[in-house]
Amino acid sequence: MELLLGSHVREQGHPVGRLAGFELEPETLRIRRIIFSGDGDLGPHAHTRALDAVARVSDGGDIALGPIQSAPLLAVPVPSAPLPAVHDVVLLSRATRVYRWGRDASRLAGIDVNLKDRVLAAALGRAHWWSRRFSLPANTIDLSTPGEIRQRSDHRAA
Repeated sequence: MELLLGSHVREQGHPVGRLAGFELEPETLRIRRIIFSGDGDLGPHAHTRALDAVARVSDGGDIALGPIQSAPLLAVPVPSAPLPAVHDVVLLSRATRVYRWGRDASRLAGIDVNLKDRVLAAALGRAHWWSRRFSLPANTIDLSTPGEIRQRSDHRAA
């Protein structure tokens, strides 16, 4: 399923913002949370939800979050189970640079993720708003430099 940055996010049918980023576990390539805000930018006004909260993505790219489980006749949400602690988390957003074939190709435009196990399938990049998106399969990317996604080269120097 493709999750594109800037997509509208809806909760119980009401718009709650635009997709601003993702939290990724670099060791397992699992997406922990999606980040959204009213203006689609990161900051103290942004909200997060576990990836499990994504109920569906429409053909237009709009993200529908699942209904908040609440107690009968009360508007108090029941908290979901906390995510397990991990050693490291990488923040992916529009500011993340994508390097393809050893040169600066673009900025991150979104991700392709397998919802069943929350594992990243591909990183999606776009050089300009008028250019096509391209994808880097997850097994070819390097996340060792903060703020960057690099395509690993298949050939090694001798």
